[in-house]
Amino acid sequence: MVSHPPPSATPAAIRLVDEDLADLHLWVSNQSFDDDRVTVTVSIDGTRLVDQPFDVRGQHNWILFPIKLPPGSHEVTAASQTGAETHQRFTMPERGRRYAVIDYWTDPGRDGRHFNWLVKSHPVAFQ
Repeated sequence: MVSHPPPSATPAAIRLVDEDLADLHLWVSNQSFDDDRVTVTVSIDGTRLVDQPFDVRGQHNWILFPIKLPPGSHEVTAASQTGAETHQRFTMPERGRRYAVIDYWTDPGRDGRHFNWLVKSHPVAFQ
């Protein structure tokens, strides 16, 4: 009797990959001196891709998460243990990459704790 290996599992449609294989380059940062360390979770269409603490350091501390993502409409959710949360929709094209940034901020005089979301068709320049 010949033994056949089990069929390989289909890889998840949304997953972290090597940078050169990514459709979405997602940068995440803590920009809050009020919350110098904050845990941020990021999910796309319910798939959790980020779940870790981020230190503010000098505010120039973005961490790259390269993501494989099928074309079409997607919803990104970012949340922190401090209660900040955002839900944003974006579209991945059939070809090409997208570059996105999620920044955690505190602004006691205006929005309190919140996230900023930015998505572009070209790489993001950080200053």
